[in-house]
Amino acid sequence: MAETPRVGIVANPSKEGAKELLIDLIGQFETHGVSFVLEDETACLAERHGVPFDRLSEQIDLLLVLGGDGTILWVLRQLREAIKPIAAINTGTLGFLTCATEEESEVLVNAIVAGTYETTDRVVIQGQLERGGKVIDEFFGLNEVTLCRGVDSRVIHVEAHISGLPANRYTGDGLILATPTGSTAYSLSAGGPLVQPGANVFAVTPICPHTLANRPLVVSADSEIVFEVPEQRDDLALMVDGQLVASIVEPASVSMRKADFSLPLVSLPGQNFFGVLHQKLGWTGSAI
Repeated sequence: MAETPRVGIVANPSKEGAKELLIDLIGQFETHGVSFVLEDETACLAERHGVPFDRLSEQIDLLLVLGGDGTILWVLRQLREAIKPIAAINTGTLGFLTCATEEESEVLVNAIVAGTYETTDRVVIQGQLERGGKVIDEFFGLNEVTLCRGVDSRVIHVEAHISGLPANRYTGDGLILATPTGSTAYSLSAGGPLVQPGANVFAVTPICPHTLANRPLVVSADSEIVFEVPEQRDDLALMVDGQLVASIVEPASVSMRKADFSLPLVSLPGQNFFGVLHQKLGWTGSAI
């Protein structure tokens, strides 16, 4: 049997029932003799001692997150290359990235103790915003990078280049570069393809394109993708995983590639991508 990992716990305190779930999990880990560390704010919920968030990774092997997909994305933004395998209990809404519900917390704890959980490495986008040949900002994204309209309602123009080759000029509401993980998020709403998590690809998805010929494009994740922003009449917004990174007010370029690290996401035994689609999107068939 595999050695039980040292577990770190981060809870989103704004989620209803977070305190009760945390206390229950602490009791379960103590019963099993599992070593665990609480992040500072999480520790306050249980009236215990914790460690600062920026020191958490060095003391653990696995991170248990209590929250929804948004909490996982926040954790990734904070830890970046220092990220550890994440097992998440859904206390949010849809929870595509979580592996257990509150009712399944005991099943997850038992899987952690027995070492029967599985992990899938999720591709992360690494990118930078450049203007006038200078890097203005750098970012990492798990779901998607989006260039879209700012405040005004006029269309925008974005040119996509794949590994140095001009691909297309898109006119519409915006353009998305999505990972397989992000294929079930904003890209899906914009008409992008569903992509199995282990696939080494990105999806380029136009938002409300002004020509029917502009369809979603799947490219190798080993490519370098550049979104060139020519002069526009209005500001553009650069969004990463739903968060505003920058407002683009003059010509610029957004260069993106697969990051040198990935996010190991934990799943319970028997869980798979298609089962999640049945559960979350209401797909039907013999799999259920």
